[in-house]
Amino acid sequence: MKRVFIGIILLISFWSANLVNAQVRYMNESVFHFGEHATYNVYFNWGFIWIHAGNVEFQVKNMKVGNKDCYYLFVSGYTRKAFDKMYTIRDTFSSCVDTKYLLPVAYRETKHEDSYFCDKIYKYQRFTDSTKVFMDFTRNTKKWLDTLVVNHQSCDLITTCYKFRNLDMSTVQKNMVVNFNMIFDSEVYTLGLKYCGKEQIKLKNGKKYNALKFVPKLITGDLFKNEDDMVIYVTDDNNHIPLLIDAKIKVGSIKAMLQDVAGTKFPVSSLLK
Repeated sequence: MKRVFIGIILLISFWSANLVNAQVRYMNESVFHFGEHATYNVYFNWGFIWIHAGNVEFQVKNMKVGNKDCYYLFVSGYTRKAFDKMYTIRDTFSSCVDTKYLLPVAYRETKHEDSYFCDKIYKYQRFTDSTKVFMDFTRNTKKWLDTLVVNHQSCDLITTCYKFRNLDMSTVQKNMVVNFNMIFDSEVYTLGLKYCGKEQIKLKNGKKYNALKFVPKLITGDLFKNEDDMVIYVTDDNNHIPLLIDAKIKVGSIKAMLQDVAGTKFPVSSLLK
């Protein structure tokens, strides 16, 4: 189960990108606002049994950094008490993002997974043609610093998650692959997200939605065997909220399903009555 919950955050977050395709556009106004809160149930497949292993929560808060208005994007992932006996996870992720341009100011990722501990802090400094990221890492008892020079559109995991919700879907055609860059640890990965069209889906809570379907290009390695081992469904409305993420991992398969969402900027018109 090691790294499974960071995988879940990746699952939800890959409905996100720093777009480099000339033919796609962002919405002029952010589709989320302060007070939005979404909760996901995480299921792990063990043989023929699906286990409700934990939950992930996404929250949008407000924050002031100097004289700059920012979104404070906070994500927490944790295993349920019944699952803690097998493997205990208490992970948090946060990103402070400029409300005007949706560019990150700072990022922090803290993971407690059984005896494993990791803390990552990124601070961004922007120049005319590039961005420098100052990184502070702690892994168990080891500490080190690093720096990374990236283009302005390369962002951390959580900022990436929220930025792509502002994609103008009228500029994305079926089977189009949207390319993007994401910072993960001390590297920048060039990834892609393929739009596969529209479907209706039903979640475990009984709710049905009109959804947009995507297949992301993944980072293979410890968690994913193939780069196309995931399918993501998001609401087919102005909010673009992730609904269902279904992925194959090396130790089985996992699903993340929307359980509840509140405080959305727009009505969830994709919900079928």
